[in-house]
Amino acid sequence: MNQPTPNNNFPPPNTMPKTLATQSVITINAKPLTLCRPVRPDFAQRLAVQHPRLVALNAAGKSQKDAAEALGISVPLLRNWLELLGIKWTNVQPRAPYSTR
Repeated sequence: MNQPTPNNNFPPPNTMPKTLATQSVITINAKPLTLCRPVRPDFAQRLAVQHPRLVALNAAGKSQKDAAEALGISVPLLRNWLELLGIKWTNVQPRAPYSTR
């Protein structure tokens, strides 16, 4: 039933390796930074690499939409990263109210 076929070359879901979220501290510029919750080690490494870019985009006054486009990610994922890293975004553009037509 779960045998790979020409159209389905992925392993069955029960054989996929699972990594626990165990890392709650990352190192940036030789300084430890505590995350707000534990994450997987590969994701922690990705956050450590992207942290300087996030800080630079925030300092440049970019909007969250522009920063997400520059990083090649979605705005909700950017907001998740900001929450994990404890970064407060300075140029938050609130959505306009709904039309009353």
